[in-house]
Amino acid sequence: MVTGGKRVLSLQDLSCVGQCSLTAALPVLSACGVECCVLPTAILSTHTGPEFDPPVVHPLTDVLPAVWESWMGQGFTFDALALGYLGAGAIDFAARAVDDLRDSAFILIDPAMGDNGRFYSGFGPDYAARMASLCSQADILLPNLTEGCLLLGEPTPERYDGDFCLRLARRLGELGPKAVVLTGLDCVPGQATNLIYHAGNGCAVFQGQPRLPGRFHGTGDLFAAALLGRLMRGDTLEQAAETAGAFVAAAIRRTGPEHPYGVQFEGCLGMLG
Repeated sequence: MVTGGKRVLSLQDLSCVGQCSLTAALPVLSACGVECCVLPTAILSTHTGPEFDPPVVHPLTDVLPAVWESWMGQGFTFDALALGYLGAGAIDFAARAVDDLRDSAFILIDPAMGDNGRFYSGFGPDYAARMASLCSQADILLPNLTEGCLLLGEPTPERYDGDFCLRLARRLGELGPKAVVLTGLDCVPGQATNLIYHAGNGCAVFQGQPRLPGRFHGTGDLFAAALLGRLMRGDTLEQAAETAGAFVAAAIRRTGPEHPYGVQFEGCLGMLG
């Protein structure tokens, strides 16, 4: 049953061209029947993929505290806070937002800082340590394999199996989040696998979708938004992850190889309502 009236705050960058970050979170959460409020950490002319020239980037770090103080002064409340790509300049503000909302809002953190075994440009071990501290406050921590290893200060293995993923999830759970969802794993041949791990009782569930050819931008952002939206509707974490995974897979299937912007998810939004 739809719980109704839920309000989510999405705190991450806004890529003006490219189906990712806030331009993905807003329609996906809305399709779930959830009010999505946004607070961009930076404005980018495009996403950062190689299909485009290096983007024009305008950080909004200086304005974030003023916006926050205005909201708090007006008594705005949020049922959930979702953190995505922050950048080094915004992580301290994100910690403040988490502190202010921790007792009243559900906290989902996607520690967006790396992939394919390395940090994104502009990030490093210091940022990972700061992010690990922030992730201790999460209800759900949502890293990919690389980010999970970076949070623990470990190299990302080229090859791994389900046992390695489970050990990694357990160690991430020791940072303090209530649950960990490791995404996009390559531990089952032919599948893109997610691992759901509940830190409180040690329960772990692997879920998979057929691995589709190609690499696409923004799939993690879509998954995070769909997962949170379904949780706000009352799904269990396993149910929400299953729906979010199927939604992302369907969106990839609709996307042609000539489309560099992300995945064409708009025609799949009906799966979330």
